[in-house]
Amino acid sequence: METGRKILNLRKDLGVPQKTLAEMTAVTPSALSRIEAGIHQPRGPVALRIARHLGVTADYLLDNDAPYPPPARELLANMCETAAPEDEESRTERVLISRRESAVVDSLRRLDNERRALLNAVLNSPREELRYATFLLGQSEGLPGVEAEEIERYRTRLG
Repeated sequence: METGRKILNLRKDLGVPQKTLAEMTAVTPSALSRIEAGIHQPRGPVALRIARHLGVTADYLLDNDAPYPPPARELLANMCETAAPEDEESRTERVLISRRESAVVDSLRRLDNERRALLNAVLNSPREELRYATFLLGQSEGLPGVEAEEIERYRTRLG
């Protein structure tokens, strides 16, 4: 999938307006629009800022062969308290991250095994099933891009 299309899809999945993402990443809305349309490729620093705000790596964004949506399993694998010996070297590296990213990492590390397993199941579930589960829990107004026909489809599914 092309970089611009990937950015557009991730942004919409997160429910982030284009103007907001442009402001958060210090690019103009028109520049972001051209990137999403595939007219321009984001340069290194811009790609990094966009990736951080969308919760993916710049490598993922720029790799046209990377699957969409991004794989979630690696995120949980990196949250384990103990690392396999082959992973020790990468775990000792220090990388500057934002406060928001740090808060997410800390929250994930504090999860007990049961909640970590539940999160793993959620991350590996089909998107449509997660949206349906959110509807069943009465939280459908919190779904990004929810439309009347989607709600009607869920009501029909209930029987």
